[in-house]
Amino acid sequence: MQSLLRSMDLLEILKETPHKCSISELSEATGLPPSTIHRILQTFCEKKYVIRDQQSHTYQLGPALISLGRAAANNIRLQDAALPILKHLSYATREDSYLVIQVGDKGLVLDKVDGPNHLKVVEEFGYEMDLHCGAIRKVLLAYQSERYIRYYLDHILDRPESFPQISRNALADELMRIRERGIAVSRGEYVHDAVGIGAPIFGSDSHVSASLGIIAPYTRIPDDRHLQQMQDQVKESAAELSYYMGHTLKQETKAGGH
Repeated sequence: MQSLLRSMDLLEILKETPHKCSISELSEATGLPPSTIHRILQTFCEKKYVIRDQQSHTYQLGPALISLGRAAANNIRLQDAALPILKHLSYATREDSYLVIQVGDKGLVLDKVDGPNHLKVVEEFGYEMDLHCGAIRKVLLAYQSERYIRYYLDHILDRPESFPQISRNALADELMRIRERGIAVSRGEYVHDAVGIGAPIFGSDSHVSASLGIIAPYTRIPDDRHLQQMQDQVKESAAELSYYMGHTLKQETKAGGH
């Protein structure tokens, strides 16, 4: 943890300094030995978070931080736009609503709004689970590129700790059905006696940027008609948020279309 804090301090100094910094300047500013500074900077340079001027042997922030900052800004914008839509979805369905983004090979809860009939589910901000776990995450997986889905089926699904356990062919078929319908529905997959409903959120580039949905216990879904109404409400909410994120074209359903 201490080494991580030191690394962050270096980035902060480079951010606040208007000129390129030498190792000696960074050492003086942080109180760290030059050897420690050099080791940290080497790691940052490998990831392009920092770049080194080969002639002056000085350092400045690198281009990789630009995309990192854009991703952070997009998530902040996404949360701001999503909150009133999640609130309305929870009010309309009477259930908890969730906003989920992909982080690596997992789906992370970026935001949550409790409904009037709050369900005690361990799904809070920052909670991660495999992308094929539950409808709200699975819909994110369904709209990834064909190449990524093949990678996921080959390398993630067969891990002993993968949850839930499902065959490669069964998941591939389910992902295809999700793309055809534009919505995912799961039953008792990791929340016992509950239904999950998830729909994709598209950005201005027509790629899936997130998903939203609800989790409801079987006891509050009396029949298929009520379930269909809830699916329609989730799809409408996702379409509305997609619009606010700049998506105006008709959603594609082909694998790799996003």
